Amino acid sequence: MKRRQQKRQHERRQEHQQEHQRTASQDRPRDVLDRDSYPEVKRAHIVPRMYQRAWAVAGSVRVHVDGAQQCVSMKVAKAGVRSRYYRRDRPDGSSIDDVEASLSVVEGAAATPLGEIIGGQPLTMERKAVLAQFFAVQLLRGPAFFEQREELLGPVLDALTVADLKPSAVARLGSVDAVKTLVHDAYLGSTQRFLTMLATSKKMAAALGDMRWHLLRADRPLLAFSDHPVVVWPMRYEHAEPFSRQELGPLSAIEVRVPVAPELAILMTWVDLPDPATPAHMSQRVAAELNAFTIGQADRQWMHRPGDEPPLATGSMRPLSRSYERGYSTELVLASQRRLAAQQFLQRVQGRQHIDDIELVEVKGAAR
Repeated sequence: MKRRQQKRQHERRQEHQQEHQRTASQDRPRDVLDRDSYPEVKRAHIVPRMYQRAWAVAGSVRVHVDGAQQCVSMKVAKAGVRSRYYRRDRPDGSSIDDVEASLSVVEGAAATPLGEIIGGQPLTMERKAVLAQFFAVQLLRGPAFFEQREELLGPVLDALTVADLKPSAVARLGSVDAVKTLVHDAYLGSTQRFLTMLATSKKMAAALGDMRWHLLRADRPLLAFSDHPVVVWPMRYEHAEPFSRQELGPLSAIEVRVPVAPELAILMTWVDLPDPATPAHMSQRVAAELNAFTIGQADRQWMHRPGDEPPLATGSMRPLSRSYERGYSTELVLASQRRLAAQQFLQRVQGRQHIDDIELVEVKGAAR
């Protein structure tokens, strides 16, 4: 009797697990919202409207489109968009915009702290934690992340042979090509692509949040932004011309920078000192170099506030941190306790897709 009860209990658990996997993993990933329906989004923003509004005048920004000779005025509702970009296909063949809704939640949470620091409020740990998540999502939601992921996985999946596949799967589907198509869709289909984006962004947020953040403020509008506005400068480059493609991975970076308003940018480094209490001055030269990389890695568009064209540096440049961190070097990065904390966290969560326990490093002491 006891064995029969244990067997039935085991069968019920298996049925429950299979049902959970079918509804949660295949139909609705854990990192997206869980609702009965979502509004249809035909025009998906690569760069959210809440971010663009800092540059807008009467609801419009000036947009330089790849290949066009002149910039044009464009409402933020139409700038930095792609058609149905975050729509995913469900197992039953229908489409759903739940990923777009999940991105909107991140944007909504970041709108207030972003507006506060633009308006002159201090960079508290609470604001930093929310903005780290927003910048991590922004780093991964553009075409560069998806293209590089496909370039990495595509050749591996294409090279699969019958020896790499389960005979039972080949027998069930009837051919090696059918199984390879199924595996390809599982790794590179829309659901897994966006699940990877959302899950990776949470891990990326921990790395960005563990860095030392400088607020850089200019005395007049100087900065541009683009459809790839977050610039990651890898340690391997002591100097470089503007990147033609967005780099990924703050753990291997000497600095990360992002414009957040025409007069304000954030510069992130691995220096083991507290975040500066007050903004540092951003000269026209610094703004021109920052613009060069923001614009250089744009996918299709870069934008600025209506009015004068922003300054733009040319040629080979060094990281901006040279102007704000005395003695900063690759050796210092490799010895950084901030970076070590981020590295250890990422190692702990390496195999996890659902992350909800991020803790940021807060360095005590005198800032400089």
